[in-house]
Amino acid sequence: MKVTLSSGPDAYALYLPSSGIMAIDTGRKQLVSEPSIGLVGDMSRFDRLVLHEDRSHIGIAFEKSAMIRELSELLDAPAAGDIDFADTVDLATANGSRITALANLIWNCLDVSDEHQPSSTFVEHLLQAMMIALLETVPNNYSTRLAKPTSPAIPKRLKRAIEYMHANISLPISIADIAEAAGTSVRALQTAFQQFKGTTPLNYLRTIRLEGVRKTLLDPANSVSVAEVARSWGFSHMGRFAALYQQSYGEMPSNAAKLRRGGK
Repeated sequence: MKVTLSSGPDAYALYLPSSGIMAIDTGRKQLVSEPSIGLVGDMSRFDRLVLHEDRSHIGIAFEKSAMIRELSELLDAPAAGDIDFADTVDLATANGSRITALANLIWNCLDVSDEHQPSSTFVEHLLQAMMIALLETVPNNYSTRLAKPTSPAIPKRLKRAIEYMHANISLPISIADIAEAAGTSVRALQTAFQQFKGTTPLNYLRTIRLEGVRKTLLDPANSVSVAEVARSWGFSHMGRFAALYQQSYGEMPSNAAKLRRGGK
């Protein structure tokens, strides 16, 4: 059977054969999938599918935006341009076997009745794992950059998040706001803070706010009230602020103000 495509979707596709042959015409060349050879391609470039008799394949498609987002996470930098995969995957290799096993797991999770289907979060993580596997093991135009060792320095997205916190310290800030400003996902931001700072983004924000308040309260040049200082550092609820301050420094914020006045 031959299927002509007028315009393919804006997605990347993985095809893994269990039997038979399938070919894809891209205009430039023909990609052929047969037992032990999988295909990875840009579906927007597909012109025609040729499906041979008794063919059986697992096909998984990934939106380009999702694949590019995953690539950017791995690079810790924006990805410029589309991904050009090497088209074929040797499923007889160790990497190919892992890709096949993961594809079968994804299929087995989806090819069940509704009552036995796993959560959407579980499936999403499996698909994310497959995107990472393809990016890291199938040769592509970003392979050289992906192969470079990860720098032990603080990631750029974490630096951007911290800079955003300091620049907007007096404003109400949510973790979604921080992630958007840093150009990453909430989950990736939480992982970065845990790995490099040993805490959560919001706990880190709270800490720098408390440190700012204490430094200001102890500054002999400061003449404003405790409440005004707290508000200037992003605390709107005075009772909660006082409790957090006492928990962190073992005294009420008013004591710091008294100490400052006594030092004049």
